[in-house]
Amino acid sequence: MNYVFSRSAAAMAAAALVAGLPIAAPAKPAAAVLAVDWTLSPDRIASSCAVAIATGKRRVTQIVGAHTARTFDSVVLQIENASADFNDTLAAQTFLYNVSTDAKVRAASLKCATDAGNALTEISARPDLYRALAAARTSKTAKAGAQQKLQSLWLTALERSGAGLPDAQRRTFVALQQKLNDDQNKFEANLGNDQSTIPITAAQAQSLPADFVAAVLKARTDGGYTVPVNESTVGPFMQNETDASARKAYYIAYNNRGGAANVALLQDAIATRDRLAHLLHYPTWAAYVLADHMAGTPQRVENFLSQIDTALLSKARQERDEDAALKGAPLDQWDQGFYENQLAKTKYSVDQNEIKQYFPVQHVIDSVFAIYQEMLGVKFARADVPVWQPDVQAYNVTDAATGRPLGRFYLDLFPRPGKYDHFANFPIIPRRVMPDGSIRLAETSIVGNWPQPAPGKPALLQHGDVETFFHEFGHCMAAILADEPYETLTSGFRQDFVEAPSQMLENWAWDPGILKRVSSNVTTGQPLPDDVIQKMIAARYVHYALATTQQILYATVDMEYHTMKPPVDTTAVWKATVARTTPNQFVDGTHPQAGFGHLMGGYDAGYYGYLWSKVYAQDMFSRFEAQGLTSPVAGAAYRKDILAPAREEEPDQEVRAFLGRPMNPTAFYRELGISPPKS
Repeated sequence: MNYVFSRSAAAMAAAALVAGLPIAAPAKPAAAVLAVDWTLSPDRIASSCAVAIATGKRRVTQIVGAHTARTFDSVVLQIENASADFNDTLAAQTFLYNVSTDAKVRAASLKCATDAGNALTEISARPDLYRALAAARTSKTAKAGAQQKLQSLWLTALERSGAGLPDAQRRTFVALQQKLNDDQNKFEANLGNDQSTIPITAAQAQSLPADFVAAVLKARTDGGYTVPVNESTVGPFMQNETDASARKAYYIAYNNRGGAANVALLQDAIATRDRLAHLLHYPTWAAYVLADHMAGTPQRVENFLSQIDTALLSKARQERDEDAALKGAPLDQWDQGFYENQLAKTKYSVDQNEIKQYFPVQHVIDSVFAIYQEMLGVKFARADVPVWQPDVQAYNVTDAATGRPLGRFYLDLFPRPGKYDHFANFPIIPRRVMPDGSIRLAETSIVGNWPQPAPGKPALLQHGDVETFFHEFGHCMAAILADEPYETLTSGFRQDFVEAPSQMLENWAWDPGILKRVSSNVTTGQPLPDDVIQKMIAARYVHYALATTQQILYATVDMEYHTMKPPVDTTAVWKATVARTTPNQFVDGTHPQAGFGHLMGGYDAGYYGYLWSKVYAQDMFSRFEAQGLTSPVAGAAYRKDILAPAREEEPDQEVRAFLGRPMNPTAFYRELGISPPKS
């Protein structure tokens, strides 16, 4: 998953109670990172949250009640600043539930995030605020560019939050939106707090990497081990465990994380979303969501997914059969990762346990930093500032040419109990211009779950972890380098474009020259040998069709959930969609939807965006292919045309500016090995 932010209309208005004043400030306005207190106690979280909510509501009432002409400055800008102040004040309070080591702090933070979301739902559905914004638009006082875009986004957000509904329907909409907000937060907290494990014997542990056993598994009194079942262990365990019964036990546990509670929360959320959509006169939640996305309609998304799936299914079946041939028997679903790894070892001589010896964590981090700095014209410097946990690293970002400060990012890369269980970039505070003309810089954090190091040794990464880091660091730079005056405009892209910049940067992890730079054998210090790199690249698209149909499965399940009439049996739908879209099996007794955090974390009716945005990603990559992956010329254009304008311009405009032509999907379909659809 990746760039984490809220996508609901109410939450967009939240990410909107946000920033900027006219840039009519000093010639060189001061720029600073907001000091955030990460040591808040549960009581302090609760009290400060309550004060911020009361203050935010009071400010909105003052704005709409002011006896002044309704203009951009008197309405849009004031709401934007009130929103930004609200978000800044609660930066720690609404983030700590993802990362705090203290369960009581996480609980208080989760409650604050829920309460703040509910307050913003109320504010964004206020009809008097909507009327004030509409009057400001009528005044035609917003200047072209950022001001007009900001005004448009605010009005759209309030329209989509029920502010234009008759009073009784509006009250129902607000109550339902608050219920949805609560369900979504509980779902994510359940995943973070999930402590699923399986027991294995000493004999079953023999095939697992020794450093994995030493660093991650817990010894049992019977001589066996306890295996944590989570995002950091699924790859090493399922790829290397030779005992099929142990793989089966892990697979079932992994696909039941979140349990019955999360299944119930998801099904309740689907029903709530459907009611919300109908209140706004949309036939389905997917229709409501997509009306504000590039794709536009569910039918367009369904056609896009179906066209790709139809073209890939035959190849995907062949790839699964290849795994079954290695096994010499029909393939069970818990066999797939293991036999794909065996295929890579035998047919392509690619051994992930050997390759990870070349990817010690700190060398990867330092090397990726160097590449991004060279490409984007920025500098990173370790910052000695307070953090929420001792292992977290903080870095300040400056412009290389001018020394101008740009922001700060944090790295929180290893798992611990209660922590967010996936790998994602969290934009903590977007950039904004303050009312006095000074610049409040962006802060963002990559929160991940890399394998823990063995005692006394550095942590080692699989190549897939390196690729993920290139991706997430792309989100990190997008958050830092957005260069607009208003926080609403620096809070990301349209939902179905948001993954494109980071997906583009995954290609760096497959370039021979880049692989030389980011690799360093943990014992010898030597980079990956050329022959190993060539084998890795040759194996890059092994089972790519099968993997893509799995992504189509996720996207199709998401669309099915959000176009059907509730109640939706999410397990039955998942099972039927597996059979229709992939050669894989559904394993009875599993509930993979309970751990599918995207459906409750802002990607509902939007998971298709991973494939949709990759069409743009692969086309944007063509410029770097032509000019060089660390080309400062291409990097400067990417920073100027894609990252800096963020939401001020639409993605198609940004891509056209970067490439000098409209987007062309050929590179995406070429990568899949299929022909583009005929227009």
